[in-house]
Amino acid sequence: MSEISCEDSFQILYISKMPFNEAWLKTLQDMGFAENRTKRALKATDNKGVEPAMEWLLANSDNPTLDDPLSESDEEIPVTMTEGDDESAPPLVLKKPLTEEERKERLEKMEELRKKKRAEREERERQEALERERKRIEDGKGMTDIKQKLEEQEIKKMAEIKRREKQEEKEAKARVLRQIEEDKIARRAKFNMPGAPAAAAPAPAAQPPSAAATPKKDYTETRIQIRQTNGQPIVQSFGVKEQLAAVRLYIQMNRTDGQVGPVKLMTSFPKKIFNEEDYENSLENLGLVPSAVLMVTK
Repeated sequence: MSEISCEDSFQILYISKMPFNEAWLKTLQDMGFAENRTKRALKATDNKGVEPAMEWLLANSDNPTLDDPLSESDEEIPVTMTEGDDESAPPLVLKKPLTEEERKERLEKMEELRKKKRAEREERERQEALERERKRIEDGKGMTDIKQKLEEQEIKKMAEIKRREKQEEKEAKARVLRQIEEDKIARRAKFNMPGAPAAAAPAPAAQPPSAAATPKKDYTETRIQIRQTNGQPIVQSFGVKEQLAAVRLYIQMNRTDGQVGPVKLMTSFPKKIFNEEDYENSLENLGLVPSAVLMVTK
């Protein structure tokens, strides 16, 4: 093959598999250029460094195809070849170097572009940070609303429990007074004391207490005692129609044993470990009415 001559300002190149300079790639990407663009720029400028690549990127900034993924052939990087190297490779000629004035002008434009890219990246990062903060606040507000709702429900339940306890206490006193009065009537009748009822009257004394005829209560709430892993109890009332999942959520938000993670519940007598289907069932159907003791398992 005959010797190939060229001017001093030109170089002969061939295509060879050569990895990209990772430091130059990172520098260009930190300036705001996409990965595919930086690789194409380094390839187009013979992998000579950051400044030539920036000049090339500035000159080709309007080319949208530079963002397309690189093919296997695009991954090949041109390297210089000196006289005496393998001349069988296909030759390639570089463009004429820029003048100092052109170089200075392009560097100024690249600096402006770099500042613009950096400002765009910083603005994008700021917007992303604001979005993350907004989402965090919304999530926190959601948990606060849930906790406030549970607290309101607890206040209503405690008020209902106190009202029911007062009513039951009143009824119990009435039963005691009624029983005392019936006993007085029975004694008067037995000893023929003044004020004793007629002979047929003692029959009521033989009747069982009216309390025995009290109909079965239709409970609307149940009182649950939860024993935590450290032995400390939590006592709370729930509607009998509420799901066991509501109890689990209440424990997660109010536990004081320092544990985190999912809560699993069980009963001792009879021993039962609740599965995921049980958490979708009501407290009434699970037999946790009118009261129950649940234990938190590790």
